[in-house]
Amino acid sequence: MATFSNNFSLILLFFMMSSALMFHTGFFNVASTPSNAPGPVSSYEDYLANCASNLDTFCGKDVFFAIFFGNATVNEDCCDELVSGVGKVCHDDMTKYVLTKSNFKSSYVQILERSQKIWNNCVALE
Repeated sequence: MATFSNNFSLILLFFMMSSALMFHTGFFNVASTPSNAPGPVSSYEDYLANCASNLDTFCGKDVFFAIFFGNATVNEDCCDELVSGVGKVCHDDMTKYVLTKSNFKSSYVQILERSQKIWNNCVALE
């Protein structure tokens, strides 16, 4: 049953990131907004949803799978959305949030390294 719950949370988070859902789902329980989060937000989840709203569905999916599974590439257009639209702080915050809410904890270091590599590759294309 725990696997179903974790998979469901991961799927829900993926849709939040890639579809940029702008509502609070009630499945997350992060207490506070980071001090470097821009603008007024009612919760950390709203802040992350705002970050994700800068990626379209296709790019959100590619970035997600490239970071967490290492089985996708991020094209130049998606890199532009990531660097110019999302930004480094949001990119890092979304990655770290997924790591705290998922089955990826055992791959924490590899995922952070992939995340940084994708960011650096995208910046190099700009």
